[in-house]
Amino acid sequence: MESLPEPSVTQKVAAMRKSLCSWGSEHGRDYPWRHTRDPYRILIAEILLHRTRADQVCPVYLRFLDLFPDLLSLIHAEPESVKALMAPLGLRWRTDLLLKMVREIGERYGGRIPLQRESLMALPGVGDYITSALLTFTDTSPEPIMDTNTVRVIARVFGLKLNDSARRKKQFRKIMGQLVAGEQPRIISFSMIDLAALICLPRNPLCERCPLLPICDYGQARIKPDPIGG
Repeated sequence: MESLPEPSVTQKVAAMRKSLCSWGSEHGRDYPWRHTRDPYRILIAEILLHRTRADQVCPVYLRFLDLFPDLLSLIHAEPESVKALMAPLGLRWRTDLLLKMVREIGERYGGRIPLQRESLMALPGVGDYITSALLTFTDTSPEPIMDTNTVRVIARVFGLKLNDSARRKKQFRKIMGQLVAGEQPRIISFSMIDLAALICLPRNPLCERCPLLPICDYGQARIKPDPIGG
């Protein structure tokens, strides 16, 4: 029997998008920052989530918004009170960057968070990931959200080499860009993040439970049964 032809990248992306939307609607994690399009609330969430588990961030995030519900209140906040609030999350240096960032937004943009890539990237403490997340999750423009988790999923599905520089490679960014270029870029992005956290683990991934298994090069090779007599 002749083997079926390999699906093209475009076909895989379409199948991947469909599976992620379906899986994410049923299994996606529920966090308060996922229920808003407000740039300030999303920006604060992304700053707090940097190198920190979402479950750990959640109570700090809610308390943060109680004390500083908008950018103006944060601009006028006492630095020590902000540092004390963020202390349980560690990475104390990000508090100084956050305060410097909001002051610059106040001075340069009249207290309104700019929603243009170049303007965001020029702010202290804002890099490609936060910029892409802010633009995508505010429904401003769909952007590829690249980190060690999303690139791991892409590498495994498409059989690409995964290393420390993968998130900066054009091939990975192009595929993620194609994924979010269609409908529901927010759901696609959240689903990629959740799939990496719950199923496509760095070690011992749960391939048998993965919605992308039918199109995943890594998963198919990993669970392929040994030949008889092998």
